[in-house]
Amino acid sequence: MVDDSAKDQRKKSYWKRLDHWWKNKGEAEQKRIKSFIPLSLYTVAVVYGVIYLSILNTVNRGKGMDAIKSWYGGDRSEIVRALNKEKDYLENSFKKMIRKRVSGGR
Repeated sequence: MVDDSAKDQRKKSYWKRLDHWWKNKGEAEQKRIKSFIPLSLYTVAVVYGVIYLSILNTVNRGKGMDAIKSWYGGDRSEIVRALNKEKDYLENSFKKMIRKRVSGGR
């Protein structure tokens, strides 16, 4: 019980100090601080978006599909057709002996 009252006292003193600090700032300084908040949020959002999209594009680069799906949730139909065509070509090339399966590189 004693610990709770000490925590409450510290919280109140923190907010009092913050309020006192804010009221001692001039009007120009308050406007400058307030305008910095949206700027920093927009910056964080843009940087996160760029990093997120670059990771998605890196992960999906070899798969032959878009990192960002269409609005309705799937790949675009031309991408699906191209993937199926490529898959069929590879499977048929082994059947018709155009290619030979080998183990190892080269």
